[in-house]
Amino acid sequence: MKKSILLIAVALTALACGRPQAIVERTDVFTHVGDVSLEVDAIEITVSNPASLRGLSSADFYLTGNAPGGFIDVKTGEAPAEYAEDGIVAFRGLDGKRIRIQGEPFNYDGLREGWTKRIPWELHCSADSALNVTAATATERHIAVLDDCITGSFSYAGLTREYMLHLPKDADGKPIPNVPLMVWQIGGGEYDKDLMTVATANRCLVSLATEGVPCAALVFAIANPNYSYSASLDPEKIKLVDRNNALQMAFIDTLIEEGKVDGSRLFCAGASSGGGCTMRFMMQFPERFKAAIPCCPMDPIVPIHRVTEKYPGQFVKDLVKAFQGQVYKWNGTDMVLAPIDTKAFTDLPMHFVHASSDQTCKIASSYSYIEARKQLGATQDRLRIYSDEDMAAYGLPVMLAHFSWVPLLDDYSEGSVMRWMTDQF
Repeated sequence: MKKSILLIAVALTALACGRPQAIVERTDVFTHVGDVSLEVDAIEITVSNPASLRGLSSADFYLTGNAPGGFIDVKTGEAPAEYAEDGIVAFRGLDGKRIRIQGEPFNYDGLREGWTKRIPWELHCSADSALNVTAATATERHIAVLDDCITGSFSYAGLTREYMLHLPKDADGKPIPNVPLMVWQIGGGEYDKDLMTVATANRCLVSLATEGVPCAALVFAIANPNYSYSASLDPEKIKLVDRNNALQMAFIDTLIEEGKVDGSRLFCAGASSGGGCTMRFMMQFPERFKAAIPCCPMDPIVPIHRVTEKYPGQFVKDLVKAFQGQVYKWNGTDMVLAPIDTKAFTDLPMHFVHASSDQTCKIASSYSYIEARKQLGATQDRLRIYSDEDMAAYGLPVMLAHFSWVPLLDDYSEGSVMRWMTDQF
């Protein structure tokens, strides 16, 4: 009853102002993939009666539950709070049926309250409640770049995996042929999750496109549990890691055959578990890639994390041996052990990335990988270490220092890791 009275009151107010209550046909929410979450850029409302939008201005709209993405506000160093100023600007469409409201980008999931609870955002119209919008009532959500990606599934080596592929386009909207490719190895938090969760967990698919770099980007959803720490002690887990990589390589070969990507310009990057998978991928197919970026890499080669080094240099010694050992490859029937091309592996340039305070995958892994490769002849490896201050600039407190992929995928400035990669295109 109260709701009916309120709607009648709003309708009467609108009529008194010479404007009928809006009859909403659809609402569209436009988002982009942020550092750690989807962020809302704009909300567009389409009505069937254009007269209901006449006279509306930015002052008639306000947001609640809208806060910056991330875990801390980079401006205050505190937990994100609702914007004091929404920065809302409202635009009427030329057809008179649409009004677009945009302002400060905010977290699509709403305002954080502690680590798990969220307060949903809501767009309010003080002049007409029929124009109120929430994530739950929106007709459609749009995601920049991802909406233009190709999705599908691919089968190889006894597995079937879903993928999402971004192909850059020319001014006419046609895919540019024979472009470079970056394949991203997902982190353990995205293992055994749906494809959209994988694609929105970080900026792996949108980073290059947002920067305007004409490069394809590929990510696969790995539909098995995370291989966890010290998986190198379990042959079956390592065989599965290598099987997933074999499937990805086979799919990349189809892209090369179709003329979509250039087989001489293949790059691989990944974070956490994906950083470890990047290392194994390069051990399997070192001759196929031009460069790689292992970010805060895990240890699917030898045990490093959550174990104690028995003597100084043990991790390096173990890795030197492993890099001259064997990996699993698909022989058409099964995954079988095959020797590593150690020279091709150490000739492949790698740029390691780590945060100094990372406690999930400690920086000892990057140091050990680099030193072992150096002892085997690598001369082109680099390491970028992010300080606590570097991470805080992206809204990441020390307890989330593991998230070094955030500054990695955001920074294309001179001397950055991503610039190092794109300079090789």
